[in-house]
Parts: sequence; C-alpha cells; structure tokens
Amino acid sequence: MNHHTSTPRTFMGYSLADVALVGPFALWIAGILVLFCHDAFDFPAYVYAIKTILCAGAVVLLRPWRFANCAACKGDLLLGLFVGIAIYVLWALPESTPWECVTTFYHRWFVMMPGSLPDYNASACYAFSAHPVLAIIKLIGSAFVIAPIEEFFFRGWLMRWLTQHDWQTLELRQVSRQAFWTTVVVFAFEHDRFIGGALAGMAYGALAVKTNALRASIIAHVITNLILGLHVLFFEAYRFW
Repeated sequence: MNHHTSTPRTFMGYSLADVALVGPFALWIAGILVLFCHDAFDFPAYVYAIKTILCAGAVVLLRPWRFANCAACKGDLLLGLFVGIAIYVLWALPESTPWECVTTFYHRWFVMMPGSLPDYNASACYAFSAHPVLAIIKLIGSAFVIAPIEEFFFRGWLMRWLTQHDWQTLELRQVSRQAFWTTVVVFAFEHDRFIGGALAGMAYGALAVKTNALRASIIAHVITNLILGLHVLFFEAYRFW
C-alpha cells in the first residue's frame, strides 16, 4: 500500500500560514510607505480608503484565523471589552486634560520624535476633516480591519515566531518572555505615541497569553480603536489619526 503524505502549501518559499498572518500587515505597511515614497500627503484619506479595502480583501482571501487560535473562550467578550476601554482611556487621557502643561510635556517626550513637538496642525490626518465619507471609512478601517490584522501579525505570528521559527506548533501560552517583550517594543514603535503603544502591546499580549487565544485581544483592540475613532469624530480630535 502506498502512503501519500501531503506537503504543506507554500508561496515563494513561505508557508500559507506565514502568508496569511503576515501578508495583510505587510500590505498595510506598504500603503503607509506610499504616502512617503510618492509624496501623497495631499490624498491621505483616499490612500487610507484604498488600503482599507485592499487589506480587508486580503484578510477575506487568506483567512488568517485558520492559523491563529480565535476560538471562543468564556469571558473573552467582557475581558476584551474592559481592556479595550482601559487602553482607550490611557491613550486619550494625556491629550484630553484641561492642563496644557501636561499635554505639552506628553507631546514633547512621549510622542515621536522625543524632544520635539509634533505639528498636528500640518498633519495629513486632518485631511479626514474635509472628507466625512472617507472619515467613516477610516473609522471602519481602524477598528475592524487594521486592529485584527495587527493582532494576527503581532500576537498570532511574531510572538510565536520569535519563540521558535517552527511556530505553528506553539501555543500562545508557551511564548517566551523575550518574544513577548520584543513584540511589545516593536508594537510600541509602530505608533507615534510609543508609550501608549507599549501599554497597549502589553495588555493585548497578556490577553493572548492568558487566554491562549487571540479572540480576547482582537476584541480589545477593536474596542480601543472604535472608541478612539468615535472620540476623533465627536471631538474633531483628528490628531489621533
């Protein structure tokens, strides 16, 4: 009797699992680079809308949840909701106080680049204020597209890959401390508000490790970005975008 063992599907030498978890995030980063490499700052809202649609399509096509544990666990919804709200508060509070000195200190030292004040009045983020429909797309993309994509990449792939390159056999609760904290640092400096990014990275990573699944961290990340987006639209605080 002949026994046939199927070989894992690959793409350009990478496994389908690698492509599914890393690909949508790489596409998202490529969209960011377009703004820099092609001097597209006059059209950031349009670039973001296109990026959102393409990345959402990539997620639907690649179905990364197949390679990351997103199974339901008891209490995940409430735990994710609580952490998501807490991170929103920590993210927005330093820039929402009535004390200008606090906000100025925070902007100077805890927002990149440290030692200088960000010029939010000239920021491309304010382009969304002139495009209400595209602002809604930004809200949807921020909460329901990039939030899950970042969780699939950072917590679903990077933490496990840094622990062992044969990461598909590794459970989230088995990731090493070094991999956990390295992921926190990388996630922090992916954001201009690196202190907020570090706190968020710790919280989302802890959820993933504690529950041994991505469901709670995805819920938390979606909630944070959704509430922050509503904050932006309600208070016209486009600097957060």
